[in-house]
Amino acid sequence: MEVTVPIKIEAKEVANEIVSQALKAFDTRMNLMTDTYDLPPYPTQEQLKQSLGIGQDRLNKWIAMGLKKQIWSIGSIRFDREEVRRFLKENFEI
Repeated sequence: MEVTVPIKIEAKEVANEIVSQALKAFDTRMNLMTDTYDLPPYPTQEQLKQSLGIGQDRLNKWIAMGLKKQIWSIGSIRFDREEVRRFLKENFEI
């Protein structure tokens, strides 16, 4: 059995939705970059997560993608603020 469903696509509505989604993605990425300016020079994992509004899962994904971490001592993992900025720019720049 074949069913034919007429679809009416409003090009203007589709274009507006695409622009809206692109602007949301751009705003999210810009906020990440802006939030890095509030970081201390060598933030801890907790400071980084809190400043950027991310969780441990997202941070782990970023580390797997190449974000470099520094192990200062047992249980003290830190990140170079400039490295975080570089990572975000290289991986999330539009």
